[in-house]
Amino acid sequence: MNELPHLKEIFDRLKRGTHLSPEDGELFSALAVQPEAYIAYFAPLGLRLIRHERDFFYFEPDYGDKVPETLPKIAVFSYILIDHAANQGRAIEEFVMGQNFLLSKLPHFTLDRYAALLRQVDVEDLADVRLLLGHMERIGWIRWLGDEEFRFLRPFHRVFGKCLEISQNARDASAPSETVSESKPRS
Repeated sequence: MNELPHLKEIFDRLKRGTHLSPEDGELFSALAVQPEAYIAYFAPLGLRLIRHERDFFYFEPDYGDKVPETLPKIAVFSYILIDHAANQGRAIEEFVMGQNFLLSKLPHFTLDRYAALLRQVDVEDLADVRLLLGHMERIGWIRWLGDEEFRFLRPFHRVFGKCLEISQNARDASAPSETVSESKPRS
């Protein structure tokens, strides 16, 4: 078999937990052209290469019983964005995935209940949010566009979809159930 293009760099980035998407140029292109060859190459190493339906790649994580420390923080951060968009009546996916954000304009500390949720996962202020966003950049979920500005990338859908599901379940559980009663027309 010919050597797979960019194999070492792709392996190094994926093994560190990075997600590769179209924004990753040649690395993504190499994977997208020959996904089966890369999947076959990594399989004997015990690594499962996943091609997400939204067209990005990552190694299936092997957390075992240990959840990464950043995962609950990312989940709460994401849930707050979703809740904020829903409360404004905005289309959630368009709100999150379709615009750039300024760190100083995030809604995360605008409500006491948001700040309380963040404190539960040891995120106390915008400096902690910046650290969290730095981690999300390293794994390919956001891209900084300047010192304050960032946008979400396709791989963010891994956590975004789960948060949407949780948010919808919470709304469904808190919505009053409607009962349909039969009424007879009055004569």
